[in-house]
Amino acid sequence: MTSDSEAVTTEDSTGAQVLSDPTPDAAPSGNGSGPGSDDPDSQDRTQRGRRPRALTIVSALAVALFALWGIGTPLVGDGSLTTTDKMVQFSPYAESGFSDSTTSNMYLDDTFTSEFPSIILYKQALTHGLTNGQWNPYMSGGVPLAATPNYALASPLSIPYYVLPTWLAPAYERLLEVIVAVGGCVLFLRRLGLSRPAALTAGMVFATSGFMVVWLNFPQTRVASIIPALFWTIERYLQERRLRDAALISLPVASVLLGGFPSVAGYALVTAAAYALVRIAAAHHTELRRAWRPLVGTAMGAAAGVGLAAFQLLPFSSFLHTWYTAGRAQNATDHIDVTALLTTFAPWAFGSADPARPPLFYLGFNFIEYVGYLSAGAVVLALVAFALPRAGRAMLPRAVWVFFAAAVLVWGELIYVGGWPLAALQHLPGLRSLFAINYIGRSRSVFGFVAAVLVGIGFELLLRHRALRTTARPRAVTWWAAGVGVAAATFGALLLWWGGHHAASEQLYLRSVNDPTGVISLYWQEIAKSALLIAAAVACVLVLRLAARRMAAPGYDRVWRKARFAAASVLPVLIAVQSGSFVSLYSPNSPKSTFYPVTDTHSFLAANLGEQRYASSQTGMIFGTNVAYDLRSVNGHAFINQNFTALVKGVPGDSVPFTTYIDFAASHATATSPILDVLGTKYFVTELSDPVLGTETPAQGDGSQLTLQPGQPVTAPVPIAGPLRGVGILAAGNIPDSLTNPDPNSWIEVTVHDADGAQIADSKRLTDTIDATDPFTVPVTADAVASGAQLTATLTLHAKDPLTIAAQKGATPALTAIAGADDGLRLVHVGTNAIYQRLTALPRIRWASRSEVVTRPRDRVQMLANGQVNGDTVMLSASGPAASGQPGTVHVDEDGLDTISTTVNAQGLGYLVVADADQVGWTATLDGKNAPLVPADEGVVAVAVPAGTHTIALHFSAPRGTISYAITGVTVVGLVAVVLGEVWWTRRRRRASEPAAVIES
Repeated sequence: MTSDSEAVTTEDSTGAQVLSDPTPDAAPSGNGSGPGSDDPDSQDRTQRGRRPRALTIVSALAVALFALWGIGTPLVGDGSLTTTDKMVQFSPYAESGFSDSTTSNMYLDDTFTSEFPSIILYKQALTHGLTNGQWNPYMSGGVPLAATPNYALASPLSIPYYVLPTWLAPAYERLLEVIVAVGGCVLFLRRLGLSRPAALTAGMVFATSGFMVVWLNFPQTRVASIIPALFWTIERYLQERRLRDAALISLPVASVLLGGFPSVAGYALVTAAAYALVRIAAAHHTELRRAWRPLVGTAMGAAAGVGLAAFQLLPFSSFLHTWYTAGRAQNATDHIDVTALLTTFAPWAFGSADPARPPLFYLGFNFIEYVGYLSAGAVVLALVAFALPRAGRAMLPRAVWVFFAAAVLVWGELIYVGGWPLAALQHLPGLRSLFAINYIGRSRSVFGFVAAVLVGIGFELLLRHRALRTTARPRAVTWWAAGVGVAAATFGALLLWWGGHHAASEQLYLRSVNDPTGVISLYWQEIAKSALLIAAAVACVLVLRLAARRMAAPGYDRVWRKARFAAASVLPVLIAVQSGSFVSLYSPNSPKSTFYPVTDTHSFLAANLGEQRYASSQTGMIFGTNVAYDLRSVNGHAFINQNFTALVKGVPGDSVPFTTYIDFAASHATATSPILDVLGTKYFVTELSDPVLGTETPAQGDGSQLTLQPGQPVTAPVPIAGPLRGVGILAAGNIPDSLTNPDPNSWIEVTVHDADGAQIADSKRLTDTIDATDPFTVPVTADAVASGAQLTATLTLHAKDPLTIAAQKGATPALTAIAGADDGLRLVHVGTNAIYQRLTALPRIRWASRSEVVTRPRDRVQMLANGQVNGDTVMLSASGPAASGQPGTVHVDEDGLDTISTTVNAQGLGYLVVADADQVGWTATLDGKNAPLVPADEGVVAVAVPAGTHTIALHFSAPRGTISYAITGVTVVGLVAVVLGEVWWTRRRRRASEPAAVIES
């Protein structure tokens, strides 16, 4: 099929081509587009050759500008495109020398607590075989890893992680997203008949849209990047109607489903399905009976995509109903504030993501969930597309302009207004599961794409001049365009006014907390800068329109040609410059040294944890990061088995603050919880600034003060005798700023000696958290000294300035002491963290000689939380073989990712208890034969074992994995057969239709 996608094409006196070239791969003909291959201009241009023209080159360079500028030096290994520079601001990294680390992005925490650790673990698993790594045992009791699409491990856009070092891969994964997003837009818009400059500009707008930029390093953008390719394959099939093109649809469908974020995939697939239905209905509106063939072909292509992804989709569906998902329900008021539309052209109007550029984003609860950037130039071009509906509809295949204009309005209403339309979708059968539990703001992924398509259409309408050479336009067309402009200006003015109201409210709040940031002035500065870009874009539009009108007049000359080219070139450059700046300012660049460095805490746990697990306070260790070090923790950041969640919620404190978080309070009640015993929690880790767990004896100062001089030790008797876990001082007077600012070289050292002068412990703590209201305590490992032992503490300040503290008689520091106790804890390590050994922890893999059946979940959790269940007893959820009460021993032979193998020597029937969340996907064998794996202790599992010596193995395989892999395999074979079969059949028919050769004698 031939194209009529010619943008403005002029030549100077030497014949050099100035603007864009036509000849897309294919374009619609005879179905509602502009002139087809019968256009003599198009035929003449097709014969000119394929050399890229100037505007195409400018547009391509604009795309390259934003991509390389936006990603920056991480592409050459100068830093990492991650926010691990923020990660190391917290314990245990801060205490190991990173306390002065700064970050330029405050909103990407989930990437270093979940995404990167999972990738690191899976890459390690692949070194032992392609089938390994289906399960992650290191957090939240165990969670699926490669068995589900949660981490996008099977997404084609994750390839850079498998061929590059993990710290370097994010930059190239982002570059691959840009290439796929821009390339998909170009293929789709060229298929619709648009020129290369328009298609490239639209691709650039989508690749730099708010959703695509702010969800950096998340699976979300790996889904969204595929959206243009999805539309391209659908449009290609609807035009070509070949089986291999229907099969092609399966690839982007499978890619979005494997991309790891169901809501974005769902919004994309719903929009693509609506597009296919609209296009098919428009093409067959006079004879709907013929619509079934393209409808069936499109549906079969999509179904094949589901089949390709079945190996992860079916296991995901099995896990979904067993995960804890409470609190995720949405209603009609859960949408983005309409004022956030200002961020479409002024992304920093309501604050930034960088703490060095205050204020931080204040319009909504999260910068990532609110910003809808398109660029000032893109907004203008999209309005051009709205303002010229007659020309747009004539230029494009039937219903395309109508669909994308309507899609922008519909998605815009749902995202920014909500109300009854959103409520209707949240209750509509078939769509309820998508809209009722997923935040509508995530559909900015689709909004960015449909808006980018309108940008391409608007740019194309400006570049083409054929429509302006026809007869005079109806007056209604002019009035419509004027109305669009007036409506946009009025709506924009209202948004500006309301945005100023938000800025004023934030200004009042900051003044109340003595923050001098000028929010209002910064708001209007950002608006003014964006307004200048809008004005420049409008000027370019006016020049293009005026030049197009002059083309039919006798006075059209070289000056107008050059002005027209300049205006057309400036538009993509304007977009590229603003977008490149936005992406560059948002994109982090962390030193390679911050990418999961090993601290003494990690080393201690790796050497001593064994088959057990640890738990951490919320500030002790960043949850999820332990996966990168192969350290098993109760804490975690992932979807959690709902029974395991119920068990963990029995730990005092808000242990599950969000549906995917497990984190613990730094309290004595939490650290000594019997539930942590049941889970085999050997250690409890706290930050050095957390309260020291023990019995505190307050300082007995007399009102006098003592000044600690840097480098000069001062010794005082510890006010208690016997086991000691912490020593504290109380600052007095003004504390120098040098002590409260983050500085890895500013700390207080405490050395504990016994009565004979022997050193018992030596610890230090950074001074940046010191204040004059609470004691500054330093944990010490003197928990094992004899009862009644007399100890002294020597304090040494390592800092730039002295520190005044409370004292006795002005000469001896007034010390606070935290005593050890017979509480099941022992402080065994103080370095970058304080690590308490939990002396009452049960083995994670243990023998239970007794069993008890408790059928009510609440009763089970309460009994376990109260310590009413002995360590040799397993609590079963349903009736099973009664344990004999006889002892047994357990030897763990293998404790891997997907397999646990043990040898049990039992003197009577009992249970092997594995304190992991292995209730879904795990199976057990007893001496090689299948054995029931039953729920136990509410959230873990157990296997009944008869008397004797037996080998018990637990193995994970994806739920419904056999059938899911079979479906994927059959789909692959089927798609290959369809493509090869059609090629063979086409060639056979072509040979049969060729006239027989005439043999002359």
